Amino acid sequence: MLDDVLVAIADPGRRVLVARLAHGPATAGQLAGLLPMSRPAVSQHLRLLREAGLIRATQIGRHHWQELDPDPLLHIGEWIDAITARHRKAPALVHEEDQL
Repeated sequence: MLDDVLVAIADPGRRVLVARLAHGPATAGQLAGLLPMSRPAVSQHLRLLREAGLIRATQIGRHHWQELDPDPLLHIGEWIDAITARHRKAPALVHEEDQL
């Protein structure tokens, strides 16, 4: 799951979509206006974000609303926190120039 989320947010356009959805739900059409690409291309990005578990889609009438699910982002944050905490406790490499 972590790999899927990291791949999903590796693309700058998908990060724009995630950042927008952090402000609340939006339709696919509204989101398409944020990026300089075709609606089918935006739909593919949304599909990948859904498959990674980052967004949920709900159809209301004719509109497909997209909503952020922040849980996968929280898992990334926890992973980063664990790595940085481990690094802070790790011994540092001593360089020869530091010993002079």
